[in-house]
Amino acid sequence: MEPHIAVLVLDTPFGSVAEEFGDFGDNAKDLLKDSKLPLVKYYIAYDLDKPEQQDVTDSTLENLREYVDSGVVKGIVLTGSRSDAFDNENPWIQSTDKFLKFLIANKPGFPMVGFCFGHQILAKNLGSKVNRNTNENGWECGITTISLNKSILSVEKSPFVDTLDTEDGNVLEHINLVEFHRDIVYGLPPTSNASSNSLASQTTFQSIGSTNKCSIQGLVTESGPVKVLTFQGHPEYSTRYALKLLELTHSIGMIDKATFDRSSYKTNNLINHGPVIANVVLKFFEAHS
Repeated sequence: MEPHIAVLVLDTPFGSVAEEFGDFGDNAKDLLKDSKLPLVKYYIAYDLDKPEQQDVTDSTLENLREYVDSGVVKGIVLTGSRSDAFDNENPWIQSTDKFLKFLIANKPGFPMVGFCFGHQILAKNLGSKVNRNTNENGWECGITTISLNKSILSVEKSPFVDTLDTEDGNVLEHINLVEFHRDIVYGLPPTSNASSNSLASQTTFQSIGSTNKCSIQGLVTESGPVKVLTFQGHPEYSTRYALKLLELTHSIGMIDKATFDRSSYKTNNLINHGPVIANVVLKFFEAHS
């Protein structure tokens, strides 16, 4: 097997949206189509009414662990999911947690990227609190403007340097990404006991930016051996995909009409910076793979 980046698909296909746009793994591969390394999908999630699939998931993750050990897998992408990253009773989430803990504890310099749920489950395994957002904030949907923290330009091997440059010589201070979540990461991974020799205790992180509904819009390694880049948003979702998803979730009652109308307006009128973030992710992998 040739060296590649593993895309962990953490949801089952979502109805008519998947029929038109592919599954979450396909979306990630499309976003990173210019990667120097091939991207290979690994299916982790399954319908919980098919418990026999857990053996398949465990086998897949065991194979992945061996591929990481042997150097075949050079990095991972964790996709979004309709599941809750904090659902510690879900068997495939438990297995994914175990796999991530292994990487965090044993693989210095190994690059890990997460989108939405992928961001949340990585943050959880680094020690952050992850849970439902407040009822007041509720869903954050559609293309949303994120205020970036300038300090992300100063982290070790920052993937944001040059990739946020504009044609007129400026640097983007805000980006617009598709969001679709009501779970959030509540804070940065905690600083571990200074006497600990764990890789995580030697690593610090920064928040990429914030919105008025979510203060941690992603994580990036500031310094240290655990290499993480995550986004609460979905850079892998096109504007057309986002509009279709808004229509579907409104039709089945997941979001109310006010949320649908507001989110649809933003999505129709804001530039989608997903392609910008694609370059950020590719630069991150190239720096650490």
